[in-house]
Amino acid sequence: MNSPIRLLIFGSCVSRDILNYPQAKAQLVLVDYYARSSIASLGARPIEMPHAVQDIRSKFQRRMVERDIRKDFVNDLARLQFDVLLIDLIDERFNLYVESEGRACTLSSELVCSGFDKDSDRKSSIYSGSEEFWRLWEAGWVTLVNRLRCLGLLDRLRVNQVFWGTRTENGANFEPQYTSSQIDSANQFLDRLYQRVADDIPSGQFLRFNHGLLTGSTGHKWGISPFHYVDAYYQAAIRQLCVGYWLKNRIMKSQEAVASRADYSIDKVNLEHEGNELVVTVVFKAPQTGQFAFHVFRNGVQIHTEWYSSKPVLRLGIKSEPGLYRALAFFLTPNGERVTQYSNPLFLHPAGETPGHGPKKPLQAVHEVASAPS
Repeated sequence: MNSPIRLLIFGSCVSRDILNYPQAKAQLVLVDYYARSSIASLGARPIEMPHAVQDIRSKFQRRMVERDIRKDFVNDLARLQFDVLLIDLIDERFNLYVESEGRACTLSSELVCSGFDKDSDRKSSIYSGSEEFWRLWEAGWVTLVNRLRCLGLLDRLRVNQVFWGTRTENGANFEPQYTSSQIDSANQFLDRLYQRVADDIPSGQFLRFNHGLLTGSTGHKWGISPFHYVDAYYQAAIRQLCVGYWLKNRIMKSQEAVASRADYSIDKVNLEHEGNELVVTVVFKAPQTGQFAFHVFRNGVQIHTEWYSSKPVLRLGIKSEPGLYRALAFFLTPNGERVTQYSNPLFLHPAGETPGHGPKKPLQAVHEVASAPS
């Protein structure tokens, strides 16, 4: 059985809420969730922590705002243990607060409601969808990509490519809270962001959905909204996320197995006669040393077994036993793969022996030309 996928989320409830469904519970485990933050904020310097943040009653909401202000996510990536990083761009709807010297944070609804924007010294807002927002967002995106690439984690990124829905499941619109014009503008900007993301991330790392799945649910736990979707969306997201991960995992393991077999090989096994000994030498290629074992045969019958050791050479005393000798070498790699190969045949007979004319002379080796079996 597959172990649960360790999921890290940087985004909104459209990604976090997939974990609320039964089919996700056995397949996904949440490592951490960073919300209420624009990617544009990641590329900026932190502002001084406002006193108003302490007035946010919800511990979750306060923590999310503090993380955005401190830029925790980029720094935390190095310590977090995850299999998949899932991001979505729904929270790019929030404006930015910008100070001099490149300091900025996300003007999330939680930060705004704390009274932060009522401070007379805090007047510089960059509106979502504007060209200045786009410039800051792209800088933040480059910061995130470079950090993931530096850590060797970019291939674990998955982009949850979702848009604002235009209708609820019963066909109603989202007015007066969201007008059709606002929804269209938000989706046009999201499309621009996704196109920029696609410059750095291959298509296979995107989760994509047909328009019908991005429909507003009338019974959603967080209320009716263009990004509170029907159940079918979350179920489709679970399938894409899990199936895509397991498929990629199987492909990688298969490729690793092929690479492993290619990296560890026996070039040849030499069988020679020296004095009263047979000498078996394994000539091999390997990035790391392994273990070697041997079977030795005379006239097709096994006469000796040498168990695994780090020595690729076997010396075996055979006294004056003539016959056809052969050795089978075993190479056990550090990852548990076993490679085997036969030696050349070697025929030993008493040199110049004549029946009835005294003791046998030392054995003489004759190398057979027969090919070794595969």
